[in-house]
Amino acid sequence: MLKKHSIVGIASALTIGASATFAATSTGTLGVTAIVVDACIVAATPMAFIDIDGSAATNQTTPGVITVTCTSAKTGVTITLDGGLNEDTGQRNMTSINTTTDLPYNIYTDSGHTAEVAVGGEIFNGDIPAVIPEIITVYGQIPSGAYGADLLYGDTVTITVDYP
Repeated sequence: MLKKHSIVGIASALTIGASATFAATSTGTLGVTAIVVDACIVAATPMAFIDIDGSAATNQTTPGVITVTCTSAKTGVTITLDGGLNEDTGQRNMTSINTTTDLPYNIYTDSGHTAEVAVGGEIFNGDIPAVIPEIITVYGQIPSGAYGADLLYGDTVTITVDYP
């Protein structure tokens, strides 16, 4: 029996000594790649007319903001607005989702409403630096008039950014 305990004791001592002897550090690598798309991103806050008063003697107005951010500098950029989904002979219109009633509106590049943006008209022409947002404020205006009450109106205008 004495021999058995001695062999087990020696084997345990070798195992303990072996673990301290074989401690090491391993390393590896992590590859990192990216593709930056050469593009311009368009975002917009809507022009939301709230509580239109059809009996008001003055036009109803509201601003909207268009932001264009390009991943690389762009020269000769042109930004245009189409006529929306309900344009009729050059007039932008919102249509009620409940009926086919239209609510006309115009878009301007100035808060004084003197520079109207025609259908397909430009709201920006120039250069956009890399990664710095170009912020363009536009102003919507609904002419005074009698409009269908208690109706929700809407339209979608497409913003087009052209660059070489």
